[in-house]
Amino acid sequence: MALQSEEKLEVGYSSLQPKTRKWVLLMLRVLAFFATAAATVVMGLNKETKTLVVATVGSTPIKASLTAKFQHTPAFVFFVIANGLASIHNLVMIMGDLFGQKLDYKGLRLAMIAILDMMTLALVSGGVSAAAFMAELGKNGNSHARWNKICDKFETFCDHGGGALIASFAGLILMLIISVMSIIKLLIKPKPDSTIVVP
Repeated sequence: MALQSEEKLEVGYSSLQPKTRKWVLLMLRVLAFFATAAATVVMGLNKETKTLVVATVGSTPIKASLTAKFQHTPAFVFFVIANGLASIHNLVMIMGDLFGQKLDYKGLRLAMIAILDMMTLALVSGGVSAAAFMAELGKNGNSHARWNKICDKFETFCDHGGGALIASFAGLILMLIISVMSIIKLLIKPKPDSTIVVP
């Protein structure tokens, strides 16, 4: 009896799942950062200059140097801005996950993260959709509107743009997963460590 009264049995509940989920979310944010940053850099540096025959007078061809840049298309400009903002958002969220655990004001931290993730997801979705439309138009043209395709003349420009689109679509999918995880994290609060002392 003396042994039983002196000894106390501690049963503790400690869940590893929230820590694992935190690292998974952090790694997804790092991947999304690299994907959107790559899309921003590749499209932002996308430029090609070619000398093309623009007319023929008699038997003499008239040539002109033409440059294709992302700044010539508003959809590509929006694409670069949207992916750049998504990169900054992911970088700030990574820093917040690593160093800002104590920056929670009245429990609003998780709600703000979920809202910002959804806004960034919508921004990237709009940017990549607009750029994909313009890329398809550049590749195939539009016979009804009599718009000619340009990818047969500016192959490198179109290839780099396609690579930027692939990176941005990867970032979009990662941002979708991150947004779902942020909402789940907001709705399902982790159970606090509880210690039950049995006399």
